[in-house]
Amino acid sequence: MLYMRLLSVVFLAMIVTVVQAPCQTFLGAGLGAAMPMTKYADEADMGLHGELQYGINRFCDVWPMLTLNYGRYAPKDTLSVLTPSHPNVVSLQAGIRWFPWSSTKFPLYAAIGTGLSVITGEDDASVVGMPGTVELGYLLFYENPCCDWFLTASVRYTAYNMLRDLDRPHLSGLQGMLHFSMPLGGGRSK
Repeated sequence: MLYMRLLSVVFLAMIVTVVQAPCQTFLGAGLGAAMPMTKYADEADMGLHGELQYGINRFCDVWPMLTLNYGRYAPKDTLSVLTPSHPNVVSLQAGIRWFPWSSTKFPLYAAIGTGLSVITGEDDASVVGMPGTVELGYLLFYENPCCDWFLTASVRYTAYNMLRDLDRPHLSGLQGMLHFSMPLGGGRSK
């Protein structure tokens, strides 16, 4: 009973936040490269990632974010029979960006996020996992007086399946990303 009440309060807070911030939201699209680590570091070359982001910038120093990411990793050796299948990964993560010096004064941020990931493979292991991301980024042209758009450059470490089927190899990587973002309805936090 207590869990249901707590879940209801959290759900209501999310709805109020989204309803209260319709003119201070933004949508972004980005591309980046990833260097695979852990299990796949010896088997896969660089990965290419694309993603969509939805964020609420109503709150000056803390921005809730929702990120949909797709990544494709290429094998180092396509001729080897011993090389396992190389993954494609799709993840949906909710996260928080925090600006210690304000998004308008010095727009450097730190971010964390988690959610749900699906890693494809040609084996019987479960494809579903729980990712975790730690990110450091900077907003470019956020205070540009001529335009509403802005760019985001970031470096992040993502473990795409922190919690997973034990038969599924661990996929993680260091990524560099660049996003182009547009406000949905205008308005920036000041």
